[in-house]
Amino acid sequence: MKQNSKRDQNGQLSGPFDESESLDSSELAEFGSIAFVPNPRVNVRAEIEEGNGRMVALSFDFNESSLQVQAFASPKGESIWDEVLNDMVLNLESQGIALERHSGPFGTEIHAQMPMGTDALKAVRMFGYSGDRWLLRGVISGPAINELESRTELESIFRGIVVRRGEIPLPPRELLPLSLPEGAIVPKAN
Repeated sequence: MKQNSKRDQNGQLSGPFDESESLDSSELAEFGSIAFVPNPRVNVRAEIEEGNGRMVALSFDFNESSLQVQAFASPKGESIWDEVLNDMVLNLESQGIALERHSGPFGTEIHAQMPMGTDALKAVRMFGYSGDRWLLRGVISGPAINELESRTELESIFRGIVVRRGEIPLPPRELLPLSLPEGAIVPKAN
């Protein structure tokens, strides 16, 4: 079932939001299926798939921490987060990655130690939010796993995202298309 947007302790609307919810869109940075109000304290990076150049995610960097977000299609009136979560757990466990399920501000989430390089492990937190025909997945890494200011800043970014699902029929779990805003500067590959 769709999770409803709630109000936070200050009475402000708290998402993520569907494009149909009444929000002032004049200040939003538009990246195709994902839009958000820019935060001068947070850097935004487009993550591009090697080989085909397709944008597959947005990452928000704050201090030494990062929030990666992706939006996926889901069936109308149905949350697929539990199914996606279980598949992620099976995939991670099959790779021998240590993980735990936790209850977080967006529901059930996974905390895992992901291998980075040869011996290093990186703590990550994976969570999702189901909207009307979409699922927004977030992955936080870095000090924000434990450090309150960074965690609060990145969770606030996630809560402020607007998902633009569009009307094109897509199968469940299909990545919703992302695009750079008009006038964006694309760094040249080295």
